[in-house]
Amino acid sequence: MGKRSNLIVTLGLAVFIVGAAATYLVVRNSDDGSTATGPGRVSVLVADKPIPAGTTGADAVNQGMVKGKAVDAAARPATALTDASQLAGKTVTLGVSQGEILTSDQFQAAQTRIGTLKIPDGKTALAVQLANVPGVAGFAGAGDHINVYGVIKPGADPKNPAGAAHLIMQNTEVLNVNGAPLAAAQGQPGGTGLLYLLAVSPAEAERLIYLSTFESLYFSLVSNGAEPVAGTPGASITDALKQF
Repeated sequence: MGKRSNLIVTLGLAVFIVGAAATYLVVRNSDDGSTATGPGRVSVLVADKPIPAGTTGADAVNQGMVKGKAVDAAARPATALTDASQLAGKTVTLGVSQGEILTSDQFQAAQTRIGTLKIPDGKTALAVQLANVPGVAGFAGAGDHINVYGVIKPGADPKNPAGAAHLIMQNTEVLNVNGAPLAAAQGQPGGTGLLYLLAVSPAEAERLIYLSTFESLYFSLVSNGAEPVAGTPGASITDALKQF
């Protein structure tokens, strides 16, 4: 019991020292007088330089990316960070621009090996591999939203013997995109593809796994916050050749 108590005390002291050191570095990096508060002013942490996604809180402090600053109370976000110790054990999920007030939404406890992702509650992160063009040709990135289309081959569905394309999911969040060399597809010699990490429900994951394994997928990039469109009829060879 005595050894366990000593270990707890030692760990507590270590956390205190790290927090104190981080606070010292932030104060040292602050502009002269920038942290002075007064009537209607509050102290917050801001990005002294751009903070790339994946940066740990400790690295952000040690590399001079963070400083304290006094701002108008009305301009302080409800989730604003005010002390460097709040960055301990956290990682930037998306990049932070220079001068931006740091918030708890930007710094999250690592959920993955690389520690750069925040998986939304109720969702699972599913990796899907697509060729370059069906994968929006590199225009989509972390934080964007896509629509997902399922493409079935002729003979795969008795109701669509000639094959068809259907919109199956809307406003799906992209957690990360890793441009990686994939096997060249037909008509795309030496082409590259993309690995998407998507935030989907377990039921959506089942559909994507089936289609990516036995059929094929196509993505389109949509505006963040776009309203879902009404049900679409899908397109087979007959629909695709209709004149409007």
